[in-house]
Amino acid sequence: MRFGVVLNTQDPPRGEDIARVYQEAFREAEAAEKHGFKLAVVGEHHHSADGYLPSALTFCAALAARTSKLIVASDVMQLPMWNPLHVAEIGAVIDNISRGRLILGVGLGQRNRSTFSIPSTGIAKRFDESVEIIRRSWANEVFSFAGDHFNFDSVRVSPRPVQSNGPPIWIGAMSRPGLLRAGRIGDGWPSDNLQGIDTISEWARMYRDCAASHGRRSEVALARSAWVAHTQSEVEENWWPCVKPFHEPYARLGLFKDGGGDDIVRWDFERAARGRVIAGTPDIVIREIDRYRSKVACETMILMFRHPQGPSHEDVLRCIELFGVEVIPHFK
Repeated sequence: MRFGVVLNTQDPPRGEDIARVYQEAFREAEAAEKHGFKLAVVGEHHHSADGYLPSALTFCAALAARTSKLIVASDVMQLPMWNPLHVAEIGAVIDNISRGRLILGVGLGQRNRSTFSIPSTGIAKRFDESVEIIRRSWANEVFSFAGDHFNFDSVRVSPRPVQSNGPPIWIGAMSRPGLLRAGRIGDGWPSDNLQGIDTISEWARMYRDCAASHGRRSEVALARSAWVAHTQSEVEENWWPCVKPFHEPYARLGLFKDGGGDDIVRWDFERAARGRVIAGTPDIVIREIDRYRSKVACETMILMFRHPQGPSHEDVLRCIELFGVEVIPHFK
């Protein structure tokens, strides 16, 4: 089992201090590397008022330069917004900066892509073609491609990536068609951190079955909101008030009905802890990780300690250190 950390790149409500948030994310990644975490991931979103990172690969390049062992990953970048040859080039540069420590995580992303002049139809086909082009770019010195959305003749991506045939490609998915796509063309599936454990377990099975049927290796990277502290009261009084606002819009959409969370007033730590968060004292966290690993059979667990509303950078650094000292050794 390897552990990763989700880095916060949001500064609600208006992003006035986003430069500070970015620098704090760098320091949190450095702390994670020091204390035994194996990877750090960042997401991608566009046109967000709070400064939510619009270029995951740019951030991955900076992370690669600030670390020496930590795998850096986009989780996930919105691939249909980008030209796949450009992604392949940037990815190859990052793989060289990091000396082979990049994972390219990609997904369909937000539905409104009109600002980037991306057609609203044929997105799934565009995505499939993009992944194929990136793979060919990294595996071949020169290649051509003819598809519905892209056509290239005798192109070459330079520099060549460090990793043989290029970095692994994770495919984000939150639906049956997406999970089957991840199994068919991906090297791994990173889950979201909102679905309950039973849903994630079923989705993982669906993804793995599809990967096996296509002769592909599979990896499940389970994402969870998480916190470790010396006392349970610290978790519920200091961390949970930062997580509940993160959950609120999803609760209003009905995402948490399986946990009794359709009423946000009733959505409390006890309900969330049943299958969506891993938080408590070290003994509790170890027990919960064992439970999730048994249920989902994940190879990787990616933990979101800091949410857009907090906790503070200083508290996150202390949490990362405690997790590294008290929790990670249990799983070596």
